[in-house]
Amino acid sequence: MNTRRMILTGIAGVAAVGGLAYWQLGGDGGQPAKTAAPDGQTGASGTSAPAPKADEIPGTFALGDPDAPITVYELASMTCPHCAHFTLTTFPEVKTRFIETGKIRFVFLDFPLDQVALQASMLVRCAGADKAEALVEMLFRTQGSWARSPQPVAAVKQSLKLAGLGDARADACLADDALKNAVAQTRFDAEKRWSISSTPSFVIGDKVQSGAMTIEEFTDFLKANGLPD
Repeated sequence: MNTRRMILTGIAGVAAVGGLAYWQLGGDGGQPAKTAAPDGQTGASGTSAPAPKADEIPGTFALGDPDAPITVYELASMTCPHCAHFTLTTFPEVKTRFIETGKIRFVFLDFPLDQVALQASMLVRCAGADKAEALVEMLFRTQGSWARSPQPVAAVKQSLKLAGLGDARADACLADDALKNAVAQTRFDAEKRWSISSTPSFVIGDKVQSGAMTIEEFTDFLKANGLPD
C-alpha cells in the first residue's frame, strides 16, 4: 500500500466528510496550502512579526529574520517521539545559536503520520499563530502522557484549554473541513516536493536530512548548505 493510500485510509476517516475529495495534488503538485497568515503575524510578545519572503512556504509557525541567508524547514508529526526529542533537546540550542543571531529562518511544517497527529495539529492552529510555537513545545513535552491516553485528542483538548481554546471552539475546529485539508495537504506537498517519508526531516533548498539531529549534526547540516564558518 503506497503512502497516499495509507494516509487516505487512516486520516480520511477523520477528514473525509460528505464525499468531498481532499488532498488533490494533481498536475505540477498545486500550490501549498496556506496554513498561517504570513503578513502581520503576531509573536508571543504581541508585536507584529516581519513578513516572510514571497517564496517561503507557510508553516504552523516561523522564527527568525525573514532575510536570513538560510531557511530551514522542519517536517514533524505531533505523535512522533523523535520529533519531540529534537524539540526538547536540540532546538533550544538552535534558537540560541542560529535563529536569534539572524543566521537562519526556521519554519515548522506539519507532517501528520496518523489521525491523532492530524487533529493535534489542527487544534494548535486553531489556538492562534501567536501561540503555536509554545503549544507545539508543550505538546511534545507532554507527548508521553496524552499520546498514550485512551482518548488522546480529548487529552490534547484539555491541555489547550490553558491557551484559551475551549471545548466549543475546539470542536468547531476539528469539524473544519478546510483546516483538515490544509494540514494534510502540507504533508502531501512535502512528499511530492522533497520525497519526505519520515519525521523529523529538515530541508534547506532541495537538501533533506532526516532524524533527530544533535546540535553538532544540525550545525554540520547548516554548514554543508551555506552557513559560513
